[in-house]
Formats: sequence, structure tokens, C-alpha cells
Amino acid sequence: APSLTTPRMSTTAEVARAIDFLTHARALKRVARAGWLQRGLPARSVESVADHSWRVALFALVLAPSSGVDRDRAIRMALVHDLAECVVGDITPNDGVSDEEKRRRERAAMRDFCDGLTRDGDGLAHVARDVEALWEEYELGESAEAKLVKDMDKLEMIMQAHEYEGDGEDAGGAKRGGLEEFFTSTAGERGTTI
Repeated sequence: APSLTTPRMSTTAEVARAIDFLTHARALKRVARAGWLQRGLPARSVESVADHSWRVALFALVLAPSSGVDRDRAIRMALVHDLAECVVGDITPNDGVSDEEKRRRERAAMRDFCDGLTRDGDGLAHVARDVEALWEEYELGESAEAKLVKDMDKLEMIMQAHEYEGDGEDAGGAKRGGLEEFFTSTAGERGTTI
């Protein structure tokens, strides 16, 4: 007969660190996607990084099964792929920050962010390692899951541009064709067949 074990209860300190981590991550709900702002969309209409990450995760939930990748891993990766932006902000190619500097800033932010979860011998160290490893895997873009999530990241951006254009200027969107660069910037960059 299978053995039933009682799960280890979290300590008060672990719960406090988890709450700190989640509170810190809340900043993603307030970081507007900078590319839309840079194109003149009104701040009141622009999605947050959290909005974007949620829909990328939803894309992974829906599309991963047909891709033959580990769906749960892809969803977890999608949830953390922009987590560093709660510290560094949404750095775009128009910001004049080199790719190398952007990676350095984001990697340092993730390390600090995850270190807040970690204490020797407690139950959250594995969570911190998982979050940081998923983020790093996404950044490297080599695994099947990372390739899928990167494609979903681009697809979500294209879909959002289409929706903003469909909303029209009167609704806080963009004029038709005004966001063309968001469609063309991803041409030929797919890592999967989706």
C-alpha cells in the first residue's frame, strides 16, 4: 500500500520570505510595456509586464501539448521569463542599452531576487533555484521549452499590437498600420514550427 506522508510545514520565516518575494514580484503589475509607450500609446491603455507574462503562460498552456514539450515547464518558464523587469524595468532596443548590459542587469536582478528566498537548509531554496534556472534557460533559448516560450513571447506581442490597432486611436489604441514594426521585427525569428 502506498505510504501517506505528511508534507513538511513551512516555517514562519519561509512564509515571510515567500510573501516578500511575491510582494516584490507585484511590481510587474505596475511596469508598463515600454515599447507601447515609446510608440505613443496612452499609459492608461498600455498592458503591464504582468499582463504580458500571464498571456504568454496561457499561450504555453494551450499550445505546448501540440509542440511535444513539457507543458508544465513551459508554463513555469513563461511565468518567470520577465521577472527581472520588476527590478530593471522593461528595457527595449530603443533605450540605448546594449544586449550585454541588459543581460548583466537582468541576471544580477534575478540573482538578488532569488537570494531573498534562500536560506541555508530551508524549504524555499529549491524554489529559488528553480525560478533562477527557468529564467536562465529561457535566456539561453536552447531547450525546446525555451524556444517555444520565446515564440509565444513574440506571438503575444504581435497579437497585442493587432489588438491595439483594432482598438483604434479613439479607444486609446493605435492607428491601423501604426505598429507595423512590431509585426516585422519578429519575421524569421521563430524557434519552433508553431
